[in-house]
Amino acid sequence: MSDLFSSLKISGSGLSVNRRKMNVTAENIANANTTKTNEGGPYRKKTVLVSGKSQGVDFNTELQRHRIKLNRTSGDHLKTNRQYGRHELDIVFPQSRESVDSRGDFKMVYDPAHPDANADGWVEMPDINIIVEMVNMMTAARAYEANASTLEATKNIYQAALDI
Repeated sequence: MSDLFSSLKISGSGLSVNRRKMNVTAENIANANTTKTNEGGPYRKKTVLVSGKSQGVDFNTELQRHRIKLNRTSGDHLKTNRQYGRHELDIVFPQSRESVDSRGDFKMVYDPAHPDANADGWVEMPDINIIVEMVNMMTAARAYEANASTLEATKNIYQAALDI
């Protein structure tokens, strides 16, 4: 990572992704019975696609960049010619984007009294399963809580380091 606060950046990215998941899930639940949209036709289910942006970092370069210059009482303290390895750290930042289900799969519900029913009495409804959406909401909420806990723990570690 390029700076000391990389763990905060990773947790912040996770918070953002999970907030987006909760917003999209709430929108799906709110529109589970929407039969007519501005685009025409029933509401189309949205999903959040999550991917990772990998950022490879050379460990030795980062270690040397973050070393603190100390007054040395002995030449053996923090020898500068020592190599700590050439391991590549692979740090992944989560990224997300919204996607609309464009397959056009809708549930057909028989309701001749519905204003959007066709001549045979069938209504096209969004193919949204409320139970699945609630599970998605709970999963995103728990992941959000985990990232918030990680942020809090990191903050406490930094605070303890400052108190030394």
